[in-house]
Amino acid sequence: MTPEEYGVLESGTQITEADSERFDAVLASAGGSALHTGPVRAAARRCDEPPVGLLAALALQAGELLLARAVRRRGLVALHGVQKLRMLRRPRSGAALRSTAAVRSVKPLGAGTATEVVVSFADESGDAVAESTSLLVHSPPLSAPAAPPAPAPGRAAADVDPARVSTYRITRELVAGYAAVSGDRNPIHLSEEAARGAGFDDVIAHGMLTFALAGRHLAERVGADRIGELQLRFSRPLHVPAGGARLTVTDRTAANGALVLAATDAVGTPIATGRAALHPPRTDRGTHRA
Repeated sequence: MTPEEYGVLESGTQITEADSERFDAVLASAGGSALHTGPVRAAARRCDEPPVGLLAALALQAGELLLARAVRRRGLVALHGVQKLRMLRRPRSGAALRSTAAVRSVKPLGAGTATEVVVSFADESGDAVAESTSLLVHSPPLSAPAAPPAPAPGRAAADVDPARVSTYRITRELVAGYAAVSGDRNPIHLSEEAARGAGFDDVIAHGMLTFALAGRHLAERVGADRIGELQLRFSRPLHVPAGGARLTVTDRTAANGALVLAATDAVGTPIATGRAALHPPRTDRGTHRA
């Protein structure tokens, strides 16, 4: 199919303060703050603003609903390749938002496809709030687990500022909790049988859970209101055995001022890499506009 054949899906949504609190509570159960040796901001997120991970999750839902109208997924495994969220202004909890989902591109990928979906959010006045871009891959079940990629080049562990490292405990209970608050109940995240049937060694964590925890890491480091853009490219699933897994998120400042992000598992295998762009510090109570 061509992007035009998918059409456009418009819908309304409202993120209540209770929704934000439930989402934050699930992420908080992963821990992480105890391993920050630098100062942690007392207010990582204004209580009346939804976390970036929740907005991205709602965007993914809208994109998947659009694809579900045309993509025949029977026998295919749905995986997340890239997720990007650009914040144009901070929405308020309880405010009505309109989302518009459209397919930007569709490309063959082996026996499957790679589809780029863009979801835009606007407030009641029609002003743009945020834009999400997702690269979603639909492919046959994996015949064998992929070989681990080579570690990405970077600074030695001893050179990483420990104040910019967060380590999270990923349990199956956490993954199930994320499935409940995000609405993403893909069985490969919840059932060993489904995960192995898709070619994985075990249940895998949502890529968007990694995205949400990267957003939480940044919120505690710089403040949620300063996150202008967050992008992750998922390189390998994070398997979650019965005893749980570990996810470490690090950031460092690039020469252009952007933050370079990396997420790794317990043995240092890259799970995702990406970047974040920051808004200037907000000096008043108004909403920053990009």
